[in-house]
Amino acid sequence: MRKLLLSLLILITSLPTSAFAMGSGDPYLDAQTGLTYSLYKPVNTLNLSQTKFQLLPCGGGGEEWVYTRFSKAKKKIEIMQTMKGAHCSDPGLSVKLSSVKINGVSASLFAYCDPTNTSAAKKCSTKDISRVGGYLLFKLPGYYRMKATNVQVQALGGITYTQLISVARSLTPASTQPSN
Repeated sequence: MRKLLLSLLILITSLPTSAFAMGSGDPYLDAQTGLTYSLYKPVNTLNLSQTKFQLLPCGGGGEEWVYTRFSKAKKKIEIMQTMKGAHCSDPGLSVKLSSVKINGVSASLFAYCDPTNTSAAKKCSTKDISRVGGYLLFKLPGYYRMKATNVQVQALGGITYTQLISVARSLTPASTQPSN
């Protein structure tokens, strides 16, 4: 019996510390313990409160993806994170604008201008993001031997292009400890 208890004690103390993050009170850390790709957390949320955090099944294959919403009244920032290469959601019809650098990586910028209206689509610019909404798509590297992450940062309800960029640039690794 002593050998069994001693073996159990050794096993428990040798488990990675991040395995105990479940129930930590931080949904990012809790979610990170079950994922093999890196999660990122925004430092700047434009003073919008977090109103949703969900792990959702990926219809396109791969691990669950993370949906986070920060909102107040009509203003809304949504951040979607998936395992690199997985296609778990569809942002909808939009017009691709120029690329922008986010923390050293190239991000594709889109505005929710109507792409079926050719004349309106040609005039679509970063100024339209505050009116119709827009989003950034980019990949961030994995950390602590985890896989890279596809990130979509979306702005709706009067949030400007500059504000969208500032939220995306504020993404930092959610985990401060290795998962292995």
